[in-house]
Amino acid sequence: MPKVDAELPQLESDSQEYDADTNSMVAKGNAELSHGNILLKSDEIVFEQNTSTITANNQVQLTRGPFRLLSDSASYDYLQSRFTAGDFRLGRHPLFLKGENIVGDREEIEVTNGSIYFQEPDAYAFNVKADRYLVKDDTLYVYDATFRIGDTPFFYLPYFEQNVEEDSPIDYRGDLGYQKSLGAFIQNTATVRLYPELKLGANFDGYTERGFLGGPVMKYGWFRDQNSRDNYQTGYLDTGFIYDLGDSSDLGVDTLGRPIRRSRNFIEWRHLGQINGNIDIAATTSWWSDSEVTRDFRDELFYDNQIPDNWAQASYRGENYVFAGFMRYQPNDWEDVAQRMPEISASLLQSEIFESTIYHQGKADFVSLLEKSPTGLFEETTSNRFNAYYGLQRPTQLTEWATATPVVGGMLTNYWDTYNHSGPYTRVLGEVGIDVEALITGHWDIQSDFWEIDGLRHVMRPVVSYRYIPGADAGNTLIPKIDVTSPFETYLDPLGLANKRNIDDLYAENTIRYGIENSLQTRAKGYGSYDLAEFNIYHEFRFDQRPAEVINNPPYTPFIRPGERFASDIYTELTLRPAYWMATSMFIRVDPNSPSLAQLSTRTTIIDGEEWQVYGGTNLVKDIPTKIEQYILGGEYRINERNMLSAEWRVDAEISELVEQYYGWQTRFANSWDIQFLIGYLQGATREDGFSAKVRVRLLTF
Repeated sequence: MPKVDAELPQLESDSQEYDADTNSMVAKGNAELSHGNILLKSDEIVFEQNTSTITANNQVQLTRGPFRLLSDSASYDYLQSRFTAGDFRLGRHPLFLKGENIVGDREEIEVTNGSIYFQEPDAYAFNVKADRYLVKDDTLYVYDATFRIGDTPFFYLPYFEQNVEEDSPIDYRGDLGYQKSLGAFIQNTATVRLYPELKLGANFDGYTERGFLGGPVMKYGWFRDQNSRDNYQTGYLDTGFIYDLGDSSDLGVDTLGRPIRRSRNFIEWRHLGQINGNIDIAATTSWWSDSEVTRDFRDELFYDNQIPDNWAQASYRGENYVFAGFMRYQPNDWEDVAQRMPEISASLLQSEIFESTIYHQGKADFVSLLEKSPTGLFEETTSNRFNAYYGLQRPTQLTEWATATPVVGGMLTNYWDTYNHSGPYTRVLGEVGIDVEALITGHWDIQSDFWEIDGLRHVMRPVVSYRYIPGADAGNTLIPKIDVTSPFETYLDPLGLANKRNIDDLYAENTIRYGIENSLQTRAKGYGSYDLAEFNIYHEFRFDQRPAEVINNPPYTPFIRPGERFASDIYTELTLRPAYWMATSMFIRVDPNSPSLAQLSTRTTIIDGEEWQVYGGTNLVKDIPTKIEQYILGGEYRINERNMLSAEWRVDAEISELVEQYYGWQTRFANSWDIQFLIGYLQGATREDGFSAKVRVRLLTF
């Protein structure tokens, strides 16, 4: 039974008349009645005290908490806190409801023969027409639901439910277009919410040159407590299966040079969760039949994840320690992966030993490693390894602006398996080193309205680090090399034993690394400060240099990795944000031994408010087997709040060709649909070569 509320409602209006025969009060002109969390406004309100009923007529507005109802007539029983209304409209962001009849109290709202909109209603908006639905405890329960675009039905569900704060119960994206390798095509992905925690749906595509693709899609997410985000599990599953009808030239070969089979599929799963605020769970799986399946049929997936990594991890975080379990696996037979099956670790985070001003940190882990070549280039390699590190630091203030931190540490590694089955092997390493840094600042009272400068502050942080790890290459002829260094060096490797991941591929370290970090700041309107410019430069001297060696890195042919030199490359980072409408970033790597420019990556963006933006950049890498030298230019122009034009061009200087160009028009249709028209031309691409055209449709959700 609904709760009876003894509190009397408060009634105000321009004029009031009392009828003694019916014991009722008639309030006219800006009539307003308040009772608890309910506020009723109308041209006329009749208060019938004998029946504890209040009736409102003409331009009725009823507000109950976050809900606001509009109708021509409504009644309200103030003892039961229960209201009813006829033909009505009701809104609570992001929901808009309308129907023939509504009944509600402080606990729930019930609607019959109504429609639910999840964006602003219009003639082409997505909506759900239902025979009956309830809103109770912030949950929407819908019965006999017909999904519609405007008045046109397209799907039916006997029941679904969702939280009122959630977005649309249906997600849809579709692409219609033409590509030389695919023919004319239509790609569709749709999911429907069954429960607040679950959406189910499917991918369903058609290609005139390749056949049909389909597969289930799922999105899930739940919170143990909606008021606390410390307990949650979220994720999605995205799949596709196709029997590819393309000819052999369309199917082509994978990254290993093997012919691609006609039965093709992809399975993408991501998961992220937390339990009790200190247990973290994360997992990712990309299970592909071949290296090119998402590139052919789901380019958005491919460009975000061209080399899939499959792993799962759970960790427990304490006050200054972490226990973790990690697994990296290899579901794909076309990639080379150092599998961890599994890795169990315990980490002591850097913390002070009592109040001694000495800080310690440590880590111990056991891992079972497995690596096998998909091409048979090398034999399957296994390794069971225990590794432990413990280190001490003591920060010492040299001056008011400089500190020095001596470092000492040790690592013990035990291998159960060695080459030639020669039995276990134990390696013990030690390190000593020091980190020195200074903090120097300067201030200038400079003003500029054009650049929005209100004073300048220069912060300079010189840093010097030294590490000495003698004999780190001990046992290299016995240790199975699975955790190794990258074959290409595009940035400085981690310094010191505490940060090494290439445990099986160490070399003696006797290195000085130094650099200068700079930032130029100004006062920001309304908050603190922001960086106008950042400039960082790093370099190191290596007194022990790793020699050159042959690298087997499938699917590439074996090549010789150059040995380290005494003077490393010089690494420079530059970021400029002189105004809100301009930003520039630059990464430069220079080989001082030649000297020559080894790598240059730049990006510059200029924005004119919300009307237009242009951007340009370079990507140049010279010291890798396949040199890269590309230049990009693009821009966007917003015609109005609904329409935007865009274009992009990419030039490859190595082949002197305009290799990529596209032109687009993006528009918003009827407040519910985002539509993008794209035409493009690729030249020199291994699979997408030629002209393409696409119409991309997205159902907007908020």
